[in-house]
Amino acid sequence: MDRRTFLKIGGAFFVLSSSCDFKDKTPQNKLLSYGITLDSNRKIGHIARKAILKPVVKQLKTDMLIVGGGIAGLAAACSLKGRAFTLCEMNETLGGTSGAVNINGTLFGQGAHYDLSYPEYYGKEALELLKKLNVIEWSASNKRWDFVDKQYLINPNKEEQCYAGGSFLPSVLPPGELKTNMLDLLRPYIGKTKLPTTEVSPELHHLDKISFYDYLKKYLPITDEFIASIDYQMLDDYGGTSMEVSALAGIHYYTSRPYFSQPEPELFSPPEGNYYFIRKMEKTLTAQSIKTGHLITGIENKGDHWVTQAWDVKAEKKIEFKSNNIIYAGQKHLLKYLYPAAHEQFEDTNYAPWVVVNIELTESLGNNHYWQNDYLSANSQFLGFVDSGAQKNANGNVLTAYYCYPGIYHHMVEEIENNPRQIVQETIGYLSKYYQTEIESKVKHAYVKLLGHAMPVPTPGFITKPKPTEKSTLTFAGVDTGRLPLMLDALDSGIQAAKLSI
Repeated sequence: MDRRTFLKIGGAFFVLSSSCDFKDKTPQNKLLSYGITLDSNRKIGHIARKAILKPVVKQLKTDMLIVGGGIAGLAAACSLKGRAFTLCEMNETLGGTSGAVNINGTLFGQGAHYDLSYPEYYGKEALELLKKLNVIEWSASNKRWDFVDKQYLINPNKEEQCYAGGSFLPSVLPPGELKTNMLDLLRPYIGKTKLPTTEVSPELHHLDKISFYDYLKKYLPITDEFIASIDYQMLDDYGGTSMEVSALAGIHYYTSRPYFSQPEPELFSPPEGNYYFIRKMEKTLTAQSIKTGHLITGIENKGDHWVTQAWDVKAEKKIEFKSNNIIYAGQKHLLKYLYPAAHEQFEDTNYAPWVVVNIELTESLGNNHYWQNDYLSANSQFLGFVDSGAQKNANGNVLTAYYCYPGIYHHMVEEIENNPRQIVQETIGYLSKYYQTEIESKVKHAYVKLLGHAMPVPTPGFITKPKPTEKSTLTFAGVDTGRLPLMLDALDSGIQAAKLSI
């Protein structure tokens, strides 16, 4: 999360979480002194195949069926203005890639984990929903939308630290003339790269046709060291390197917030991360309308209505929903199994697999905590960790590490699922180097979250791909509809899907 520091200094089949305690069976020199809980998203394939063969035992009717209980699906539900709906979420809990895990009574993020103050030029509809949810309030003095729950703001002096080769740096990007020149190059775009990305002016759309690497190379004498730092940041937010993401996405990363404003934008990061927004929306909805642990196994268009089959995982029963409309806020690669007629428009989407490892310690590692701890190493998949000690109202003994793998490495999720001990010990090794002390003896428990299709990579052409504008009985929400993988884009996608539904 180095973008503020950068500007300041420079001037599978279905996805269903199945949590289980991992019993270590790998021969080792010593037994683990801590437990591992694995939350996998791959074990649903056989359940889906079993469900397809089962008869329907119950039929339900609803005006609107929402598929997916992440940010987009819940935003759609909050925007239906009194219409009857049923929301089906595959997991036992809501959240999607903004999920969280309960560790000793406190929720800790296992996905997206922060947001920043919103400029006044951001999209009004998404901001209005956040205001309605009592998440943000208008600050006349700052001319922006700040957060209501101030207890979750990160101290600006404890925002981040970067570890590289045994030394600590103030930021990921190396200081110097190249960094300053990059700032000067991107300065004209400040205020023009808005959220949601549908608000970005068409005059900037040509930047979505080339890679960010090609854009930088055209104007700057970039070095391998500098581009490696850029790649770290692109992977952190977008799931791809500078060669993989578009120039529009890369420029948006550095210029979409008012970093030169005083005071600086608020950094908002509750212990549960963006699951905070999930809980805010869930509280406004009726519990009877939300069905978690319901796996969609097929969607059929009957002309004047839709028939959708779902498998109730807990009850092991197949349910059939008859609805007038569907808002599909699930991952679009699943459409080739659920409703092939709609899959073609999404088949070019490249998803990056993510792995999140929450390390619970028996004691805090000192008092000098930084929220975001970047880690530059030969392993470009390891993207550092969040230290709960820098988060207010949190147990300071949880470190949350993040890994991002290339889209072609989906098999890595299966390998980690078969042997989560390896990535846990790898993470402990990185943390020990960072804190310059052995920490394995202080590990109480590890929680591993596998996300096989976590993040759609904004490759060239992705952001500006045509969006539906006409009303329909089937609409789509989610950042994999051609948006940046950011909270406000996910939120707005749900709002627009609800508006376009007949």
